[in-house]
Amino acid sequence: MKKVILTAILLSFIIVYANGQTDKRHFSYTAYAGTGISMSQPSRTPFTGQLIAHYHINQRFAIGAGSGLSVYEKLLIPLYTSAQFNIIKPRKLTPYLECNIGGSFATSKKANGGFYLSPSVGAQFSISRKLKMNFTLGYELQELERLKKYTDQYFHTEFKEELSHHSITLKIGLTY
Repeated sequence: MKKVILTAILLSFIIVYANGQTDKRHFSYTAYAGTGISMSQPSRTPFTGQLIAHYHINQRFAIGAGSGLSVYEKLLIPLYTSAQFNIIKPRKLTPYLECNIGGSFATSKKANGGFYLSPSVGAQFSISRKLKMNFTLGYELQELERLKKYTDQYFHTEFKEELSHHSITLKIGLTY
């Protein structure tokens, strides 16, 4: 757990440092926190924290990469590419579409991450010239493999269980 926290802290410092080293008109950085409503069995309410760096190709389209933490029954670290499309030119309130796709890594030795997909629709509200608040509603698919054990008086076995977590997500974030 200490390694995961240290990795998240280092990643946030790298993003802040990179912001000072680049042309701010072309790069933006977003930090999200969110939860969701599980649509799969076993049902687990997810918690997500994400950091995304975007390169703005023009006023309406940006591509980037992100990572974070996803907590289901196991802690997962997704690593993905991101695309964001502003439906209208940026204003005080700008609706957008976003899609993140990639994979994840499990922190537990008895689990493996898998495929990650998170399309969403959101609205970005300008707080100041450099700071914006984001609200998103989306869908998240997170695949996971875990090692399960079954033991009774006559039988002992271990097997690999493959899970696909589907959830409706609600996230709030800040873009700078």
